[in-house]
Amino acid sequence: MAILLGIIGPVFALILMGAASVRLKLLDMAAIRGMSDFVFFLAMPALLFSSIAGAPPLRLIDVAGSFLAGALALFAVAVLIGRKFLRLRLAGASVFALNSVFGNTVMLGIPIVDAAYGRDGVANLLAVVAFHSAFLLPLATILIEADTGTGRGPLGVLKAAIPGIVRNPVIVTMVVALTWRLTGLHIQAAPQRLLTLLGGAGPPLALFCLGASLPKPQGWSDLREVAVGGLLKLFLMPALVAAIAYTVGVTGLAFKVVVLASAMPTGANAFLLARRFGTIAEASATIVVASTAVSVVTLAILLGWLG
Repeated sequence: MAILLGIIGPVFALILMGAASVRLKLLDMAAIRGMSDFVFFLAMPALLFSSIAGAPPLRLIDVAGSFLAGALALFAVAVLIGRKFLRLRLAGASVFALNSVFGNTVMLGIPIVDAAYGRDGVANLLAVVAFHSAFLLPLATILIEADTGTGRGPLGVLKAAIPGIVRNPVIVTMVVALTWRLTGLHIQAAPQRLLTLLGGAGPPLALFCLGASLPKPQGWSDLREVAVGGLLKLFLMPALVAAIAYTVGVTGLAFKVVVLASAMPTGANAFLLARRFGTIAEASATIVVASTAVSVVTLAILLGWLG
């Protein structure tokens, strides 16, 4: 528990620093928007490219496959819940679904897995990290963009969605990184250093911007979205991934890592996407903070069960 608190503590410190910077008028919202743009267009793409293009051989069939199968299944369920139960538009339901499945596998996942299972555990986690964003962020983006084409028919929806998809730096980064990986080429030292510097700024700045953008308590969105999304992310997601991983024969250390990865709280990238499109951003910010706080308990229990 002490190790877990030592990892999650700095995460909350960054969120609180961001909130304090705005409350004390050290930074205005124009500065926060500029920082968010830097994260969205430069820092996170650098981190994602480096993670995918430079990762060691990945266990895509069993480890990443189990994780993605569970995430995609739950994503579909969450979209339906968002549409039917929470009465959200498709864009809002898509962000809600992303909040329910997209975990903080980098800033929390890597140090927690390293502390629990060492380098071998991190090696298994990289398969999840590399393709975690590659599928979930583009999927949510496509559905959000498609919402602008509602009522135009399939071709109209596709026509409305494509320009935003093509301009989205996350999706472009994924395509370029996967293509680079297929070539078998190595990233040279100087470009790798640049990617490391840019990418290293992504997670902490995202959390700082998250704190700066937190709504005041009286302005929080319907707490049903936060409560339901948190339950899906912290409880149903790891249970579903564990069942799939067990069914396909994932065992030992790999099983522990993929289940632990699926139990990570909602990542700040989900909030960044919500903020970028102006879709349930308040609820998205709240669920990141709330799920991270609750995960201190849920991850401790899960680590005790996994051993």
